[in-house]
Amino acid sequence: MATTSVTPLDLGALLKDLPRGSWVAISSDRQRVVAYGDDMREVIQKAKDRGEHSPIITRVPKSAGALLL
Repeated sequence: MATTSVTPLDLGALLKDLPRGSWVAISSDRQRVVAYGDDMREVIQKAKDRGEHSPIITRVPKSAGALLL
């Protein structure tokens, strides 16, 4: 049976100054925040408008104790 491993993605540095609970579009190279806001669809559209057609979409945790994988 084949196993699949998943490497955690540490987004702490990118998310640290963003509003808690906001949606975030991160560049596919994981180097920069392309857009953020309260509405996921708007964030995706802003990312596409800025030329990022395959962004990583996540939400900033509401509490500091939340984990991102």
